[in-house]
Amino acid sequence: MKKKISLYILVIFCLGLASLFASQSNNGNEKKDVVLEALPTPTAASQPTKIKIMKKTDVLPVKFMPDVITIPSISVKAKLKKVAVLDNGQMDVPKDTQLAGLLYPGTLPGEKGNVIIDGHVDSYTGPAIFFNLKKLKRGDPIIVTSLKGNKLTYTVESVEIFKPKEAPLERIFGKSDDYRLNLITCTGRYSRKKKEHEQRLVIFAKLGGEL
Repeated sequence: MKKKISLYILVIFCLGLASLFASQSNNGNEKKDVVLEALPTPTAASQPTKIKIMKKTDVLPVKFMPDVITIPSISVKAKLKKVAVLDNGQMDVPKDTQLAGLLYPGTLPGEKGNVIIDGHVDSYTGPAIFFNLKKLKRGDPIIVTSLKGNKLTYTVESVEIFKPKEAPLERIFGKSDDYRLNLITCTGRYSRKKKEHEQRLVIFAKLGGEL
């Protein structure tokens, strides 16, 4: 039986509020109905949009548990905190704006599929961990280090900005036959009415060397 989950995808409260994301999975044949809703109020004008996302059913033994993400070109080095979809369909996130959140359960670095990592762009006190993410360029390396000190390097393919309703959700969160990493934060003008930034910044990267 299909399970309907209400997810607040790509809506990130960047001024010290909780960041909220979509769940994903990349293997298996069972699908979930995912409802995308606008935040922060239940009276938001946007209507839910349904997409299909593959459910991960085969969980392999963990060989590479990520611990730190490093982005040398923008001087980012942050601990990774596992974040998951809660029972109410809302994505848990790090409260510390200097940490990055790794969607887990989900695709892990080194596995085939889309690894999802997100973080705040700013807070009430100033820039947060992904403040300079927009400065990344094609070919820049993103290094993920495991708890055992092993490293995987992903290479930036593109830096793209979307309005929340126009984001390519299947491309970001859906199934992929490649070894991919997608970084998410918010960008653009901050709307005091909606209490969120009006755009989403997504970094699409692929495991491997120079492009």
